[in-house]
Amino acid sequence: MTILKLHHFDQYLQQYLDERHQVFNHQLSGVEANRRDLNLFSQFCHQTGCHDINGDTILTFIAWLKYDRKNNAGSINRKISSVRSYIKYLRFRQVDGADHLPVEYLSRARQPYTAPYQTLSAEEVKQLLSSIDCCSILGYRDYLLYSLLYRLGLRIGEALAIDLEDIDLKKLIITIHGKGRPQRVLPLLSDVVEIIQSWLLMRTKVFGAQEQNALFVSKKGNRLSARTAQENFQKIVAQAGPFSIIKITPHSLRHAFATHAIEGNADLIVLKAVMGHASIHSTQIYIHPSLETLRKAVNDHIAADILSDLIEEGVVVLRMQQKWRNAA
Repeated sequence: MTILKLHHFDQYLQQYLDERHQVFNHQLSGVEANRRDLNLFSQFCHQTGCHDINGDTILTFIAWLKYDRKNNAGSINRKISSVRSYIKYLRFRQVDGADHLPVEYLSRARQPYTAPYQTLSAEEVKQLLSSIDCCSILGYRDYLLYSLLYRLGLRIGEALAIDLEDIDLKKLIITIHGKGRPQRVLPLLSDVVEIIQSWLLMRTKVFGAQEQNALFVSKKGNRLSARTAQENFQKIVAQAGPFSIIKITPHSLRHAFATHAIEGNADLIVLKAVMGHASIHSTQIYIHPSLETLRKAVNDHIAADILSDLIEEGVVVLRMQQKWRNAA
């Protein structure tokens, strides 16, 4: 049986990463995460003197991640996924030995139960967005950015990656390039269109017809970075608070979009498409009804009517009184 050699694993790595980014249009952040994961696996093999890669090599690597590096289940699963995808690529390239690695049978690390993600209420989202200073150019930019996260359920990276050519104001659609998956086209409603049109006028007036094609630009006219967007968001949160949840990030707006959509009885399949999820299971994590929703469900249940009727008819009270009289 042919064995996958470590030098072959290393040889095709850069080509694989380049293709993910350039050919399949995967986001650079995701490609870099893959690079770190695969480099870590390669370093592990070199340091342990393992120049022939087999199933035991990968299992030993996983054990090392868990017991030596103390990685959590989520981190381990991501690394498993990176190795699995790369091995499949090597198979496609017909690299010797790749066919004999049973990566399909690698089981995911079990993740501990986590409490449901806390969500901003609709009023809190309004409180947050209304606190942004729209009188300044950059403030208006931020208002549009964070409004899109909530209005369309975008990831922050997806919003920052939007180019001018992705927006079609005639057809009222916007093209989103997200997280290494096929692009999706979302509708633009009148409230968002109005904000976009105003921002485009400001953007052209302030920054001119620059080569930068990004919708969201910094004060220097470059594409707005994720770090700056995160920092600006935290300043807004600090000014707008307090809120019912402690940790609020730009992703909280995407989460609020999904949760509020589900509470509004949105179809899960449609919501999956809007959010760009690869699996319906990713969408289902947002199904954690609020206390108000639970209270309404309990109150609306037929059991509430039955028990209320029994109490009104005096059946429950009479039986209880009879029991205690007998006990006395």
